[in-house]
Amino acid sequence: MLNPGPDHVGTMSIRFHLAHWRGEAGEAAAAAAVFEELLADYLRVLGADHPATLATRRDLGGYGWRRQAGRYGVRARLRDRPYAKAR
Repeated sequence: MLNPGPDHVGTMSIRFHLAHWRGEAGEAAAAAAVFEELLADYLRVLGADHPATLATRRDLGGYGWRRQAGRYGVRARLRDRPYAKAR
C-alpha cells in the first residue's frame, strides 16, 4: 500500500479540505489550529507563492476561523508578514 507521507501534496490537500469542513461544521478553533499548522507546512514544503499556500492563507483569514475562535492577533501577524520573495 502506498503511503505518501505528511509532506506529500495530496496529504496536505486532504488536511486542507478537512480543516475547511471542520470550520463549516462549527468547529472554528479546530479549523484554525489545523490551518495554522498546514500553513507552516505549505510554507516549508512549497514556498510562499504556491497556490496551495496562498489558498490556505486566504481560508485561514478570509473565512474568519480565528476570529470565530476568539484569536484575533494571529491573523494580523500573518497579514503583516512579508512574503519570502527574492526581488
